[in-house]
Amino acid sequence: MSHDEYLGMRRFPGLDGLRAIAATIVIFFHFAGPKFTWLSGWVGVYVFFVLSGFLITTLLLREQDRTGRISLGEFYLRRVFRILPPYLVILGGIIAFVLLRGEFLARDFPHALKYYLSFLNEFFPGSDGNGSDNFFSGSWTLGIEEKFYLFWPFLLVAVGIGAARRKFGLAIAAMAVLLVLVPVTTGGWVLDDSKTAIYRSSLHYFILLSGCLLAIVAHYRRSFAVLRPLTHPLAAVPIVAGFLLLHTNLDTLWNDTRQNVLLLVGYTGATMALLVVLLSPGPARWLLSTAPMRFVGERSYSLYLLQGPVHFAVIQAVPQLAEQRFLSALTVFVVDLAISDLIHRWVEQPMIRTGKRLIARRHARTGRKTAQPAAEEPRVEAAVG
Repeated sequence: MSHDEYLGMRRFPGLDGLRAIAATIVIFFHFAGPKFTWLSGWVGVYVFFVLSGFLITTLLLREQDRTGRISLGEFYLRRVFRILPPYLVILGGIIAFVLLRGEFLARDFPHALKYYLSFLNEFFPGSDGNGSDNFFSGSWTLGIEEKFYLFWPFLLVAVGIGAARRKFGLAIAAMAVLLVLVPVTTGGWVLDDSKTAIYRSSLHYFILLSGCLLAIVAHYRRSFAVLRPLTHPLAAVPIVAGFLLLHTNLDTLWNDTRQNVLLLVGYTGATMALLVVLLSPGPARWLLSTAPMRFVGERSYSLYLLQGPVHFAVIQAVPQLAEQRFLSALTVFVVDLAISDLIHRWVEQPMIRTGKRLIARRHARTGRKTAQPAAEEPRVEAAVG
């Protein structure tokens, strides 16, 4: 794939399929029982972090190329109308559910809401697995991404228009600082088998920035030459095989080697290479661009956030499924996807269109022409894990 072909892509359909797979494996990892630990569903969060960093930065860079500037106001307006409506609808539904069951206090919601409504989700004590299950603890990933979105666009604007080297330097310097801070924010380089000890770690921002770095490398012609060999169809074979080998063994490696940070950094690099493959023409992109993959991927935001309450409701409705773990996970997936589809159709898409209309009106008032986005904006702000 040439650099011109890459810049000419209006959307990245293979990435919808990647979201679909990540959201699906997390459900089966959580609910299908110990036979499915090889899915390493908890690590899907890092796939989404790399994805989000890449897509957000690509949109900002292409906006800068088209208009000569990055509009922070429009960026945040788009984020508000994409993120908040499904988030608040799902959180509101969970609150109504626990109120009807008389469990609002027992599930610590008076305390939890202070974190959930300020996007400090990862700092809520219940998010580390030690508190009461309130069906929303998985939203810790939203807290991390929203704080990242708050600062990263400002930094891109600060380094100036067309400053490719400064953008590279910014991303690499920020990643280095965040990596150095890992022992401070995590409690050490070795996490003693815990996957929740890193919820507050600077490592998450390092991984988000890796996606940003990939977007910067891909955006400029000279640096794209480094990625071009990976866009050849034959390159997909070792990259996809290597990624799958690492992913399916990550849970075992995490427990056996205790090289936790090194493993996650390596997994991040493998995910970056996988993204290049899925951007490029070939069987992998075709497979992940099929209609079923796109359908699930476009609904994976709600699919992830709803998995806890849907699982609880399914087991309450059919207690026998508690013993049939795979069938339980399959039922949760189907019911969850059906509800997510309703939210996608009746909440997410209408609010996204509302945000676009508001931006168009702003342009009309200022005499600016509303440009079409050069790449599809990510519909999924939440990660999965």
